[in-house]
Amino acid sequence: PEISAMISQKAEPHFSELVRDQFGNYLTQKVLEVCGADLFERLLTLLLSQIQDLAHDVHGTRAVQKLVEQAVARGKVEKLLTALPGELAEKLARNVTGFHVVGRLVECLPIEKVDALISRLCGTPEKTLALGKDQWGCCVLKKCIDRSEGESREMVVRSIVSSAPDLVQDPFGNYVVQHFILLGSCQQPNTCATCIIDALKGRMFELAQQKFSSNVLEKCLVNAAEKDRNKIINEILNPSCCPPSQAVHTLLFHQYGNYVFQQALEYAKEPHFSLLVEHTKPHILETIRTSSTQSSTVVAKDGMPADHARRLCVRLAKKYLVLAEGLELEGGVYPWGQYGDPYENFGMDMYAAWEGNGGMMGMPFPGWDPSWGALPGWHPPAASRGGRGAGKGKEGEVRARSKGRQKAGGNDGKSAASQATGGGGKGGSVGGDSNTMAVGRIVGYWPDYQVVYDEASPDDVGASASGGRARKRGKAAGAQRKARAEGKTQSMA
Repeated sequence: PEISAMISQKAEPHFSELVRDQFGNYLTQKVLEVCGADLFERLLTLLLSQIQDLAHDVHGTRAVQKLVEQAVARGKVEKLLTALPGELAEKLARNVTGFHVVGRLVECLPIEKVDALISRLCGTPEKTLALGKDQWGCCVLKKCIDRSEGESREMVVRSIVSSAPDLVQDPFGNYVVQHFILLGSCQQPNTCATCIIDALKGRMFELAQQKFSSNVLEKCLVNAAEKDRNKIINEILNPSCCPPSQAVHTLLFHQYGNYVFQQALEYAKEPHFSLLVEHTKPHILETIRTSSTQSSTVVAKDGMPADHARRLCVRLAKKYLVLAEGLELEGGVYPWGQYGDPYENFGMDMYAAWEGNGGMMGMPFPGWDPSWGALPGWHPPAASRGGRGAGKGKEGEVRARSKGRQKAGGNDGKSAASQATGGGGKGGSVGGDSNTMAVGRIVGYWPDYQVVYDEASPDDVGASASGGRARKRGKAAGAQRKARAEGKTQSMA
């Protein structure tokens, strides 16, 4: 406490300068929290004399918000409201920095004092509309909705409902209406959503096609009671300007209306769900069947590109299976979904590649090198390699050269090649020896690689697969121990 008092006293002469400083304003906020009653009274008088200028300052507004908080906590409400009258609060509510001060006032003032401020800010539909359509005022209006109680709440609700048709179409006002709907989501039924839906009656189809009002209708469909939700669906299906099928087509392929329509499908109950499906299904089927090679044109005025529309229809058909009934090709139902076999365009059959070639994507699996730890004989070559005439040509020569290099008795490559190109024995052996087996390995790099098969006995394959690396590690470890022992002997000598 002694250090805090000393810092506060040292900061008092420079307080007006500090509150406007990028870093000093944080010190002033802390001073206002911890200072004594006498010092706070002096600082309050100092700041209230220039509160309007400070509220418009990007750094000073933070100190003013802390001043409001501490003034209310220390019982200085009357002095605060005298320096910050309702007229000034209205101006600050539409300012980029001042609206923070007014919002803190609404949050901190006692309920008997805040009602007068709320009435001044949004007591009439005209004031509510002006405040709600302002970029910064809409934030103050949302705080007024949260803080109001009793008669004050009824006054705010009436003002918002009266201004709802204009607010929902505004870039900022629509957030006020959405906040109002969510405020009533804890109630069953949601009376706030009911009021907004009734206020928008007769304009649902038009508002669903607008950027901002469509967001409000989505919130209504999600949070409203079933009775109120059906009001929106009925207007979507039966607008005054066109028949139901055309109305569904317009919304389904509209860049904003499609979101409202998807929420309607998500939350609709019978019989409304069946009605939506009945008018939607023909458009879904027609769009999916349309060839994707056609030019990407807009489906409808203010609509989406054709490829986007097709993706939307595919997603809906997958989510609601009833919409996918009748999606057939000449050979039957789509086996890979609505787009058909994804590998069809590559000229290959995935299943045949696995069964016939022992590979994938039309390429055979290469042989396995036993040094990789493969099981002996797990992937032998095809039986046709041991038949008469097998192994001739370039592949046989490569195989013969490989075999010739592995001969320990000095057989040259030519003799190995003659054995490789001769008739093979049974059981997949290359050289005719029944005690040997063919082990494949890869020569070269993809795609210019070849699979070469060498002769090896099962014992050799098993030993190389399991113990080859262990023996190498053992030899290396022994050499290291020997080197350390020799070094120790030399040091002792």
